[in-house]
Amino acid sequence: MKYLHIITAITLLFFTIGAVQAQEIPAPASVTSDDFRGRVEGAVEWEVAKNLSLEAGLQMRLNNDLRSVDRFQTSAGINYEVCKYFNLGAEYTLINIHDFEDRAWDKPRHRVNANLEGNVEIGRVELALRERLQTTFRTDSVNLYEKPNPEMVLRSRLTASYGIRHSRWTPYVLFELHNTLNAPGVVNNYKAEPHTLDNYITRYRAGVGVKFRADRNHRLDFYYYFDYDRSYNIDYKKNSGNLKGYLLENEMRHIFGISYKFKL
Repeated sequence: MKYLHIITAITLLFFTIGAVQAQEIPAPASVTSDDFRGRVEGAVEWEVAKNLSLEAGLQMRLNNDLRSVDRFQTSAGINYEVCKYFNLGAEYTLINIHDFEDRAWDKPRHRVNANLEGNVEIGRVELALRERLQTTFRTDSVNLYEKPNPEMVLRSRLTASYGIRHSRWTPYVLFELHNTLNAPGVVNNYKAEPHTLDNYITRYRAGVGVKFRADRNHRLDFYYYFDYDRSYNIDYKKNSGNLKGYLLENEMRHIFGISYKFKL
């Protein structure tokens, strides 16, 4: 009986310790906002060899209902057409973000994309599926329990375009999902608990647009995107490491854009 009491006491002790460590994470508070945004872009494409092309571009983005500049993005990439139905690509982008509150441009980011795209034609409709692995490196210091660095996102986009007979205009629709690959998981105390990863869909995008081919060298693209963004804002106390804030941020974005491309 003495040994039975000892075993029972040890078992209760382990259950007590486990219950303390496994404190439930509080459900996140939720906020919702909406914004009208704009994009203007120019790019140059150069076919250096058969099925191999280089591209460079500059993009400006507006936010806060088109009242302020959100960022400038400078990019350079390479694309290779493996066959009629399959393309490979890679791209580097320097992102200069404007901090609206601090009125500063001191937090640039570096982004690397790897693209796989397949396409097929069904009558006058062309379907294209692109998978993009997007990796973004921050230059500011962050708590990895609050924000990932680098941030990895898988972007899956399906586009359907319609070729109008004897026309320079090509309308299209698209749908895209952004899925986080290494978002930080929330814990009660980041100094006492191990770092965990979470993944979830952080963006739903639906879009319509029309491309215009002026001639063999000049291209225009007019488009509208509706983005539903959702992300978790996690905040910990620096001294104790305890969870301070846990917020689910939802944002509805209406994006109007125009893109120009010059093909050498």
